[in-house]
Amino acid sequence: MPSDSTGFALIEILVALGIGLVVVGAVLASYLSNAQTGRLQSAVAQMDEDAQIGLRILTRELLMAGYALPTSMNADTRVFNQSYEGRAVFGCDKGFSAAPSANPSTCAISGGTPSIEIAYEVDLYNSVVSKGKGTDCAGEALPASQNGITFNRYGVGSSSPGRSELRCSSGSSTIPLVDNVERLQFWYGQSDGGASPQLIRYTQASSADFSRVMSVRVCLLMRSSEAPAKAEDAAWQSYLDCDGVLRTAADGRLRRVYFSTIALRSKTP
Repeated sequence: MPSDSTGFALIEILVALGIGLVVVGAVLASYLSNAQTGRLQSAVAQMDEDAQIGLRILTRELLMAGYALPTSMNADTRVFNQSYEGRAVFGCDKGFSAAPSANPSTCAISGGTPSIEIAYEVDLYNSVVSKGKGTDCAGEALPASQNGITFNRYGVGSSSPGRSELRCSSGSSTIPLVDNVERLQFWYGQSDGGASPQLIRYTQASSADFSRVMSVRVCLLMRSSEAPAKAEDAAWQSYLDCDGVLRTAADGRLRRVYFSTIALRSKTP
């Protein structure tokens, strides 16, 4: 018997399949784009977190630079005499010349990266206590021969191939603190040396008079732990380094710089 029902024509089926493929393709492209953006943003968030930890460590140390307990007071000037009168900070543009020791350091001629030495007196209240004594940045209790004065040295190093980390050295110990720190750089704020000292300029370690340093500007160049950037993410791979030079990463890792300026409390008028 004749029927009024009709089927779909071939052209209608092809059009429906084409529309479906376009919709599925758009959804898939949006998903992949959002996933890539999520990976990039996660890498930036990790760099932010690591940088804040590194800057917090260095800020805390620089605020302590030059601290020592008062032992007496000058009756004429009303200024305290302290148990430590040496330099509060000391920097080297190419690292230190020898392995860590209990004594103030000297600079290497070549081969190293910018490093800083921060000296102050540790006690039971401004450091972690170990064996009933204050400790240095590596967590080691200070020997009695040091009279409580620690010389903590900070720089960038590597404990294994492909790694780059913020490290602290003191005494005979060196420990990693923050991973994925590619470069650490310092500028030293120098005073005019007057009776009421005024900050006049920032300079690198090679040109600094450390007896007149009042503040330190710190730059951390961080990199992502993984390589989330692809060829089409060129904008994410461009960055300004610590000197303000525009660069582009070639390994797919993201990089960002973070700055902080810390005034030395011991040098505040």
